Amino acid sequence: MTTVTGDDLPVSGATALAGDEATRPAREAAAGSGGSGLSLALRQALPGVVLLVLVLQTTLPVQDPDTFWHLAAGDRLRETWTFSGPDPWSTMSSRPWSLHEWLPELLMSGVQQLAGLPGVAWLLPLGAAAIGLTLWLVTRRRAPLLVATPVLVAAAIALSLSLSLRPHLVSFALAAVTTDAWLRTRDDGRARWWLVPLTWLWACSHGMWFVGVVIGGVTLVGLFLDGAARGRAWWRLALVPAASLAAATLTPVGPQLLLTPLSVREYAAFVTEWRSPALTDIAFVAFLVLAAATVLVWARQRRATTWTEILLVGLAIGFALLYVRTIAVAAAIIAPLAAMTLARVVPLEREPIRRREVALTAGLTAIGLLVAGLILPARAAAPSGVPDDLSAQLRALPTGTVLCNDYSSGGWLIWAHPDVRPAIDGRTEVYAVSHVESYLRFQDARPGWQSYLRETGCRWALVRSGSAVAEALVAQTRWTVTARGATHLLLRAPG
Repeated sequence: MTTVTGDDLPVSGATALAGDEATRPAREAAAGSGGSGLSLALRQALPGVVLLVLVLQTTLPVQDPDTFWHLAAGDRLRETWTFSGPDPWSTMSSRPWSLHEWLPELLMSGVQQLAGLPGVAWLLPLGAAAIGLTLWLVTRRRAPLLVATPVLVAAAIALSLSLSLRPHLVSFALAAVTTDAWLRTRDDGRARWWLVPLTWLWACSHGMWFVGVVIGGVTLVGLFLDGAARGRAWWRLALVPAASLAAATLTPVGPQLLLTPLSVREYAAFVTEWRSPALTDIAFVAFLVLAAATVLVWARQRRATTWTEILLVGLAIGFALLYVRTIAVAAAIIAPLAAMTLARVVPLEREPIRRREVALTAGLTAIGLLVAGLILPARAAAPSGVPDDLSAQLRALPTGTVLCNDYSSGGWLIWAHPDVRPAIDGRTEVYAVSHVESYLRFQDARPGWQSYLRETGCRWALVRSGSAVAEALVAQTRWTVTARGATHLLLRAPG
């Protein structure tokens, strides 16, 4: 019996077997360390540690002002099952209001009824866990642990500015899922028809549902340019995003949902999260690290980069450069691509995803959620950043009182004090642009600010202590401070 070595030299069978036995411990040690010097168990624990930290960092009181009007929307939907129509809360809104994010709103409303605000607050670490687990899965499918984990960390940082308790958490998870699905279609040519009902659920959850359709369209262009799909096969794959687009028109809101993404563009100048990103934004820097690492590997590697990868990374970069709000979507798209690209040049073998890794990752995430559940009843019993200490005075106002409030308290007023009528809130798209501009003049007490009082008919105001408009109301128009809270003043007009 003989074997052949790499130099084609004959070796006796006994010698080959002896050599194999002699080198087995070294090979097993190398496999266990993945060529990195770290034990397999330690490497398998790394993603779970990252997700544990992510969950604990999002264990916070309810403090996003938009959370409250989403709660109110869920409450109202459970009462009326009306998905669109006139705005029921503000006398200053001039456009119809549609509940196109109704699935998460129903969930939030139901949890609040069962577990109060601590239960609602727990949904944020739960959402962060779902996003983190999704990113772990899509990166580990394509890279060893010591590549996937740093990509997971960078992606989590890129998401950090947008991890707030709103339905947009759904979009971040599903953007990663959809990107992963189309990359697998690139590899095996199979159509993922389950993306069609997934898009319907996405369209019932958040306004960025169209991102999934765009990812599919961009991938199809890449597949055509790569020659991976042509003719009938290409058209068969093209039916998936086309059917997904059609599915979005079948939500309770109807075909008007297709126009929703366009309605928010005219308000981008007024909302902080719709501003252009800057290098002072840590989330943007984290995304740039992922993008730069991917592009640098492309520049140095010998194998040709496919058009599909180039176009998807270009799509992610485009989203990141667009607004601060879309950096998170960009991170979800680029994460699997960055992991796949870096894995090609790192001298490490990709470990199969074993039960121990799954147990450690899921287990540490579950521990984080358990700790969050134990902490939040004390930490999140009261809302944060809103004038909750003035609730007694607000309840005493006559039903239907129009209140000139600051933007950040509008959603909370809708939920906590539905008998008053806030003049502004986070549902910016239901207000005319001219009204939003008038509010900004009022808030900063700029020339012409008093016209806002006439436009709204306000006789009461709820504004932040020390703000320009608070001082102007007292000094220039003789409004009276009727109550002082920790952060806000309640004022009444003279006479």
